[in-house]
Amino acid sequence: MVTIDDVAKQAGVSKSTVSNVFSKKRPISNDVTERVINVAKELKYVPNHVARSLAMKKTMIIGLKMASIEDYELSSFETKVIQGVVKKCSEHGYRLLLDRIYEDEDSSHFSKEPVDGVILLNPRDEDPRIQQYKNLNTPFVLIGRPNMEDVDTKYVDNNNIDIVREVGEFLIGKGHQQILFLNAAPGMTVAEDRKEGLRQAYENYNLEFVEENVIYNDMKKYKNASEYGYLSLLDVYQEKKYTAIIADTDRVALGVMRAAREKGMDIPNDLSLIALSNNETLALDTTPKLTCVELFPEKLGEEAAEVLINTLKDNLAPRKRMIPAKLVVRDSCEDM
Repeated sequence: MVTIDDVAKQAGVSKSTVSNVFSKKRPISNDVTERVINVAKELKYVPNHVARSLAMKKTMIIGLKMASIEDYELSSFETKVIQGVVKKCSEHGYRLLLDRIYEDEDSSHFSKEPVDGVILLNPRDEDPRIQQYKNLNTPFVLIGRPNMEDVDTKYVDNNNIDIVREVGEFLIGKGHQQILFLNAAPGMTVAEDRKEGLRQAYENYNLEFVEENVIYNDMKKYKNASEYGYLSLLDVYQEKKYTAIIADTDRVALGVMRAAREKGMDIPNDLSLIALSNNETLALDTTPKLTCVELFPEKLGEEAAEVLINTLKDNLAPRKRMIPAKLVVRDSCEDM
């Protein structure tokens, strides 16, 4: 059986150098890295992840926690976040453990996880996961912000207040005042920030902001995001005439489009529509092409992993890192 000693001897380097080439714990020159990898291939040497973890007293695994409900399908946003986390973990020699935490699930089992640190998605204003990991002294980073009273949790987020204020002002500038906002789930910090952004847009135009025009996604009521958009528009259709809708995600926007078609409403002539996420393939395939907000989810994943890995290595890491979102105007919005 080929060992790390065999590789080190034939490559003319130390065992620690071979270890660092594969673990990426310390930088090794390109020439030495290439030589070690070529020797390893020649000898058919495969690094033993478990043995290396035991030697380092680390698992070299990062956990990614994604809160969801039963029968939940990953969105394009979440898939790209995962891609970003995997990319950064691979660069630093870490593996990724993906786990989905379901609503109302007991978090007491968290202590059993074989991970060095954790990335948490979709934080809530009162999120028991945050306190749980603090109690366990497990390093963690949020994608999304913690509540306002939490002054030490590290997180990576979009500028959600600013971007929704921009979206609101974009629609108001086109003459829309009756705007329905199909927001994220209640209690999520992103939902609070986005509502505040829309409120600021109305205030900037000296218009009244109506709380009742903001609806929240009840994830126990709707089986998926599309149904949330579809049923929400049908529910309000007879009660109030909205001229524009801001949808939490592109899938919510798809549901709105389906309901609009059933009611004979034309998008964008009767109803303008913007989604606060940007699955470009989906957005360009809709008729009309969907105006969206690009959140750069892969970048969010990369930055969260970078902050966590620096924390695990006792390097300096920022408490918060903001990824500016961008409004992508296509064809689903029209002047009044």
